[in-house]
Amino acid sequence: MSDFNFTMEGLEELERDLTAAIGEYPATMREGLKGIAKEFRKSVRDKTPDGSEHRGDAKTKLRRKFGIKMREDGAASLALVYNSARHFHLVENGHNLVRGGQTVGFVPGKHMMERTRNEYEDILPQRFETLCDQVLRGHDL
Repeated sequence: MSDFNFTMEGLEELERDLTAAIGEYPATMREGLKGIAKEFRKSVRDKTPDGSEHRGDAKTKLRRKFGIKMREDGAASLALVYNSARHFHLVENGHNLVRGGQTVGFVPGKHMMERTRNEYEDILPQRFETLCDQVLRGHDL
């Protein structure tokens, strides 16, 4: 039987780098999530009708009512992009057209939030992977 002896050096450095990366990871991801939410808000805002075909400024107000709420629960973070206009759901999903108490047609929804969400389904995993790689590269991992 043969005896094999080996030694490993640098484990303390690796442990130190991993500990630092783990400590930095939640804050970096929160900031990244906030940036992604801002881009999402801009994208959905750009898809929102400007209201030029309607009287008044109901739809132009629609563009100004987008907001972002960030929630944190320990290490978990959540970004909520919302629109606080009372009629947003009507423009997004469509609604009956009523004249004189009678339904005379249906106005189809613009689905700007849904279209943006579908676009970000492909973008989001790549962006988080890039953020994760950034943290690891910052600590030579």
